[in-house]
Amino acid sequence: MLSAARQLSPDLAARALDTAAARAHVEIAGSLPDPTVRVMSDEIDMPTGPRRNKMIYSFEQEIPLWGRRDLRRQGARAEVDQMTAQSQAADVELVEKVKVAFARYYTAYQAVRRISEQQRAMTSITQVSRDRYAGGRGEQGEVIRAEVEATRVAAEVLRLEASLRSARGQLNALLNRRADAALAAPERLRPLPDPRVLNVTLLAARARQVSPALAADAAAISGADVNRALTDRNWYPDVTVGAGAIDRGSYGPTGYQAWIGMRVPLQWGLRDAQAREATAQANAARARFGAREQQIQGDLADAAAGAEGSRQTIDLIRRRLLPQAEALVRSGTAGYSQGKVDLATVLRAQADLVGYRLQLLSTEFDAQRQIATIERLIGGDL
Repeated sequence: MLSAARQLSPDLAARALDTAAARAHVEIAGSLPDPTVRVMSDEIDMPTGPRRNKMIYSFEQEIPLWGRRDLRRQGARAEVDQMTAQSQAADVELVEKVKVAFARYYTAYQAVRRISEQQRAMTSITQVSRDRYAGGRGEQGEVIRAEVEATRVAAEVLRLEASLRSARGQLNALLNRRADAALAAPERLRPLPDPRVLNVTLLAARARQVSPALAADAAAISGADVNRALTDRNWYPDVTVGAGAIDRGSYGPTGYQAWIGMRVPLQWGLRDAQAREATAQANAARARFGAREQQIQGDLADAAAGAEGSRQTIDLIRRRLLPQAEALVRSGTAGYSQGKVDLATVLRAQADLVGYRLQLLSTEFDAQRQIATIERLIGGDL
């Protein structure tokens, strides 16, 4: 599913094209601007004789100096790095969504199975209550109570089936398929990682090294520094060189001319404002990097604590609560058929068993969601 989601994702495809465009811009940023070619006609009134005409053909080229072309190239490379990191961040976000959607699909599928098992058990209990009432060993109220509980379970089945359809639709959407497209039955959840790998300090160190979000912010800092250096060079003008030929026709010899020009940086206030803007942008990029790093550390601590708590809860339910509840249901059902246990006790035991099973599924989903969050934050699988 992860492979299909990556291949079919329109968002990842668009980001790949944006990155390709940014790579092409590197060559553009380091190129000279197009030259200017002029063709001019100059007519001169003569005191005696006809008017004379001359043609001037000129060529001009603006040449950036002071390392501006290299800086522009560096800025374009920083943009490529940022776009690449953002594509990687989009990829890990998509992976997280698929993992969470699959976990939700699995838990919804299993919840329907568990509640369907309870529905069959309630059908059996209802039939026992009817047989007891028909044989004069039970009360009509027990039959009614059993039928009410069976109806409640049927309503819960409908609710969980709707949740299953919703989970299937979300997973299909991530795979770029119709919402009602068929999906195979989910086999199992991913195993939970060893608790020792959920060390927040180690996770934060790994995030600093490979997190795509931090890499994108680092590339933004590099680009802002290059922009600030480029802005500082605006105090030094570029030059424009040109050359031309003068065609006087039959009125004189061909002439030539050459020139050099430059822009005079007289707008001091403009360049001061540009320098302040570039400095503020660079400082803001560093502040965003620090804020992102702090946010990742906090999110890692929260998700790691939640995953460990979910793991312990799963272990408790599997090892203690479920075996005890299953034993209570078996003894209660057998006792009710023999008239040794009242119906309320049996119904309560059945409800508790299903409640523990659904709680286990919910906790397993929480654990999968928290692990997927950690893997998005660190930029890869644990």
